[in-house]
Amino acid sequence: MTEAEQTNKTLVIDAFDTLFNRRDYAAAQQFWSPHCIQHSALIAPGRDGHLDLIKTMPPDLRYEYQLVVAEGDYVIVHGRFSQIGQPTNWIVTDIVRVADGLLAEHWDVIQDEATRSQSRSGLPMFGDTFPTEVTTPDETPAPVSPTDTQRPESQLMNAFVTYLRARPDTDADAESTRTFNDRQAAPEGVTRRETDLAGVPAITIEPAVGRPDRTVIYFHGGGYVNGSPPEQYLPLAAAVALAANATVHAVDYRLAPEYPFPAAHDDCVSAYTWLVGDGGVDPRSLSVLGDSAGGNLALAVTVAARDRRLPAPAHVAIISPFADLTFSGPSIEQRRDRDPYVTRAILESMATDYLGGSNPADPRCSAVFADLNGLPPLLIQVGENEILYDDATRIRDHAQTTGVDVTFESWQHAMHVWPVYIATGLPESAQAIEHLVTFLKEDTPAALVPKSTEFSPDAV
Repeated sequence: MTEAEQTNKTLVIDAFDTLFNRRDYAAAQQFWSPHCIQHSALIAPGRDGHLDLIKTMPPDLRYEYQLVVAEGDYVIVHGRFSQIGQPTNWIVTDIVRVADGLLAEHWDVIQDEATRSQSRSGLPMFGDTFPTEVTTPDETPAPVSPTDTQRPESQLMNAFVTYLRARPDTDADAESTRTFNDRQAAPEGVTRRETDLAGVPAITIEPAVGRPDRTVIYFHGGGYVNGSPPEQYLPLAAAVALAANATVHAVDYRLAPEYPFPAAHDDCVSAYTWLVGDGGVDPRSLSVLGDSAGGNLALAVTVAARDRRLPAPAHVAIISPFADLTFSGPSIEQRRDRDPYVTRAILESMATDYLGGSNPADPRCSAVFADLNGLPPLLIQVGENEILYDDATRIRDHAQTTGVDVTFESWQHAMHVWPVYIATGLPESAQAIEHLVTFLKEDTPAALVPKSTEFSPDAV
């Protein structure tokens, strides 16, 4: 190896370590050409394309290299990414062309790391050992090959996020938030009617054809200050009703600041209590769904049902939960520049309006502090760019420690409550709803062994 080749080899190793492991983006800029050519389906053009992609990855991402070969202006690196938020590591081969002391051109090949049972050669893909075999409850090795959910950000999602970032700053108050969310939709293929659940108004959505075989009680988001009537949330309710063949009750609970805590919580508990009581709904076919503040309500209602010895629902699903009104999660600050939609100022304004002086650590309004023992299977969907990301991971971790069956989905390109925007045609919204409905339709035998499923549906 010539001295120049050794220099190129060292340059690439240092560049990868600085970006992937140290996450020092300012220093990493010194290694890449601003106009780096990316031969990749996953990386946008230029130096910023590579840096911006890594910024969306989990903070504990780790990169290791095993083999580095340099010849002339080219360096080939065989490495492994771990801590990527998926069940399997990635084995990566990167080919880099160096010009004028900078990484000027890049090709990559990425593959999930195979377990011993999946390796036809009988040898590991990286290092001297195989990764731990992931198993399903029946002890059959679970597939870990890439699926159609591992895809780059859609053009429509990119455009929608650009729109969100370009919106002028607005005052963080209930009225401005209501104005932004004041949109209506007329879902196709379903019927809607105004209903009453123990004195709590709701909009009930059902498929226009056929007979529903399950029920979903849905608590919408809006930070407890907007969403009444819940028109902007009906496209999500309609999509769930159609795909799950379900009756979906979108609960129109009271809003702050006119009705502060615990008004929303009490309304949602009353609606649930009526459904499993006088409403005659079989709890074995009942699921609880909520997004953002409604995600917190979904958990709080299920906890209340347990504590009051009411029948438990079959499933609980929460999307981008707003579940810590003390704002103690690190992602509030760590991801503030990545979130295109939600700001701390908006959240704090909502919390102030809702709490009305109440304790923000009350588990009824901050489910990260709730006792989740004994809850039914739980699905959590969250976007990796959200400042509320840690609300989701803390609920996941707490639920797992109590033995709850948790499915955790971390969506790389998604913003806050992205499935709600299904009417815009976002592919990621439709895909998330497909995952959600699959979860709601799963059988839940009483003797189901608790498990944890965690993956990133549209990862790098």
